[in-house]
Amino acid sequence: MRLHDLSLKTKLLVTNALMIVIPITVLVAIGAVLLGGLRHAGTLQQQALALLWPEEGQTLSVQVALSSLRAASEKRKFKLHDVERDIHVLEDAGIRVLVAAKDKDKSYLTPGSNAEEIPRIVARKCGARGSALSWDRDGLVFRYEGLRSGVIIMGAGDVPMMRGDEPPPISRDTRDFILNAALILLILTTSAGILLLGRYLARLLSAQILMPLAEMRRAAAAIQRGDLSHELPPMGGDEVGATCRAFDDMRRELARARAREEREEAQRRELFIGILHDIATPLTSIKGYASGILDGIARTPEKQRVYAERISQSAATMERLTSRLREFLRLDTDELPLTWETVSARDFLTEYIREHAPALAEDGVHLSMEKTSTSAKIRIDRSEFARILKNLWENSSKYRRGTDVHIRMSLSAEGSQLAIRCDDDGIGVDAAELPKLFDSFYRTDTARTNVAGGSGLGLAIVRRIMTAFGGSVRAEKSPGGGLCIVLLLPIASEGDMK
Repeated sequence: MRLHDLSLKTKLLVTNALMIVIPITVLVAIGAVLLGGLRHAGTLQQQALALLWPEEGQTLSVQVALSSLRAASEKRKFKLHDVERDIHVLEDAGIRVLVAAKDKDKSYLTPGSNAEEIPRIVARKCGARGSALSWDRDGLVFRYEGLRSGVIIMGAGDVPMMRGDEPPPISRDTRDFILNAALILLILTTSAGILLLGRYLARLLSAQILMPLAEMRRAAAAIQRGDLSHELPPMGGDEVGATCRAFDDMRRELARARAREEREEAQRRELFIGILHDIATPLTSIKGYASGILDGIARTPEKQRVYAERISQSAATMERLTSRLREFLRLDTDELPLTWETVSARDFLTEYIREHAPALAEDGVHLSMEKTSTSAKIRIDRSEFARILKNLWENSSKYRRGTDVHIRMSLSAEGSQLAIRCDDDGIGVDAAELPKLFDSFYRTDTARTNVAGGSGLGLAIVRRIMTAFGGSVRAEKSPGGGLCIVLLLPIASEGDMK
């Protein structure tokens, strides 16, 4: 796991721990190195004494070693490895040591020494029996005899108690100055290391926390200026990174909302322009025919009747337009109370076509239902679905090729949806215009001259109702050369039928 993927709490805990643990570890390591060096050089206690009282030379170290040897010889169970360090200290000082024990594994003789010479020197100075020690200007001779262990430790060497030819020891003031300087240097070095470590950890923490927050602050300032394109760089997996990603998701959602708002605003402007244009056309016609009657152009009763009928037709066109517009606005504001029913699509269409086919046939619109074996059920509002069918058939009637138009309804399953197709043999629509048919006030006659022929709201209303049903609608080229509108509705499950 990378560092920037850790949680912020973990980062803070780790940083604080490092700022404490690392300095302590450094100090412990320095102490361990010093202690290890002392142990490597000899007995720790003896080296410490030599460091504390260097003016005494080796005197204290030898005394401590002699005391340890005498104590070890008086123990009931003597172990050679317990006194090996003391023996080495004496040997380093120039003293030859002999350990005589009943067990050969516990016996010892300084390498290069004569096992008979050491007892002679010891006997001459200290006697042949018992424990004794002689240490003067001529050298050091000792004999320790353990009555309980039966071990005899002897040693002899040219180690005078005092030497006049040794260089004078370092003065106390000089020694104190050196020790204090070394201590101050150690403190300064350790402090500098801690400061550098703290600075590094602070910069690391800044890069993990403060830099993402600065990026977020710049993005917020850009949003405040209206710029929603300022994208945040990739962040880690901690809390700060999650916050930055949530902020960037909000920015993208705001950008999408703005784009939707701009599209809706453009559609709204187009809607108002279409409304004004489509209302202005019949109003101009009404005004013209009314002026003809008032100005005496229509003088005969027959001509006045023709003018009056045309005024009535224009008024009826305006009425249909306002009715469609009111219906569209009701759907656009989601004011569509639905009474849900689960019905058989085949039975519903068959019955509805049988009911309305005779009246439509008188106007040249011939309906037919393709035989199908599907028994799929759909969940609809009967009146609103009837409005869909009415709008589709009216659209086919308006865009017929001649005096008659044939409409064929069919059913088929498309996955979990039921496709209801409405095919006609009208004039059809270019392939490029098919996706636009369901836009508000869209008509294939871009000049919008035939207002009475259509308002451009029929198919838009179809799409709104289908969306409310949880379905969708699309337009295709009909095999007969006309237009095919495909209604897609979810097939009702058993749960929906209850």
